[in-house]
Amino acid sequence: MLTTIGHVIYESVSSYRCRVSSAACIVLTLALGACDSILDVQLPGTVPIELLDNPELAPVLARGAVSDLECGYSGYAGASAAQSDEFETANQNLPLANWGERSITPDEIAYASGACVGTFGVQLVLHTARVQSEDVLRRLEGWTDAQVPGRVSLMAQVRAYGGYSYLFMGETFCRVAFDAGADQPPTAALTIAEQRFTEAITRAEQANNTAIVNMARVGRARARLMLKKYSEAAADAQLVPVGYQVLAERGSENSRRFNDIYFAMTQTGAYVIAFELRSINDSRLMVVNSGRASAIPTVPLWITNKYSGLNSGIRLAGYREAQLILAEALAEQNQVGSAMAILNGRRTELGLGILSANTKEEAIAHVIAERRMELAFEGGHRLNDLLRRNLPWKGANGSTQNANPVSGRPYGTTTCWPLPTRESNGA
Repeated sequence: MLTTIGHVIYESVSSYRCRVSSAACIVLTLALGACDSILDVQLPGTVPIELLDNPELAPVLARGAVSDLECGYSGYAGASAAQSDEFETANQNLPLANWGERSITPDEIAYASGACVGTFGVQLVLHTARVQSEDVLRRLEGWTDAQVPGRVSLMAQVRAYGGYSYLFMGETFCRVAFDAGADQPPTAALTIAEQRFTEAITRAEQANNTAIVNMARVGRARARLMLKKYSEAAADAQLVPVGYQVLAERGSENSRRFNDIYFAMTQTGAYVIAFELRSINDSRLMVVNSGRASAIPTVPLWITNKYSGLNSGIRLAGYREAQLILAEALAEQNQVGSAMAILNGRRTELGLGILSANTKEEAIAHVIAERRMELAFEGGHRLNDLLRRNLPWKGANGSTQNANPVSGRPYGTTTCWPLPTRESNGA
């Protein structure tokens, strides 16, 4: 991940086999960058691995771990939006088109080892973020507060961001495998995510870092909802304050920093908004006809203007998501009235009609529909909902269409993200 720390550019590069050895996956390079003044320092060359044990580098290492998650999240957000029913493929290039046509397979190299370079990558980038967070946390634990000012706060930050890498894998992967271990069900990743968020909350409270406390609370509530720990999920979600949100920062200075949704849709025209979403009258979707053609010249480019540029941040966690988690957790506990009060409070703010529900099932259906509006084109939410609620897929389960209406190619059968063949083979 490339990000500016002061005037030094910090870049982390990880090999594909991040689950084999943490130490082998931490490769740091200081590269030449643009300078704002003659006082800026240019540090070309490779930093020897032993220098990473220098506690003075702690803030840089922590920021690098955060940046890896942000980069991984950007690609994951784009890939999951395409895989779900939010985007349709509007290009003729393979394997690029496969993302939006449910045709990604365990053998797909772009999926398995695609990096953060303005295109969708899933497995490699999330494992990179995971391993970096674990390695940096280990180093911070080995130093003292005297050596690293704000050490506890940095540990909380690294744990919270690392927790999200496990969370995403648990929500949308078919199987998971860590550190050369056997593959496991996705609940294994969710359990680790819950643990990581708990550690982050404890340390953030010690450091009085309320931003990280709230970020970790949203993440833990999300993990607990997936693990069907509904009362615990509700307890976390209801503590998130009004107006809170944290964005995964993006930038336009190089492809590793791009907002991948904006790049793939608005800039390249490779994907268009799904037809179903274009006619829904809800301001939260932010869907418009751009007035120009997609990558297929005869197809109009429908986009979301939720993101205005390559440097637009992508919401990672926030109050709105927490409220929807709370509503769903309450509905699951048969507190239908309370769940609907949350949904209708938000709809009243937006000038939308009031919803009603008499049963738990009806309330949950409303929650999922509201999630589709509120959390559209963000990281993995819709894909996760399709998977966990067994909702109809493009071209399957009773769908009225069996082929991409833009390209005409038939949809594939991919639902959850498969364990790559090269991973299961130990490549």
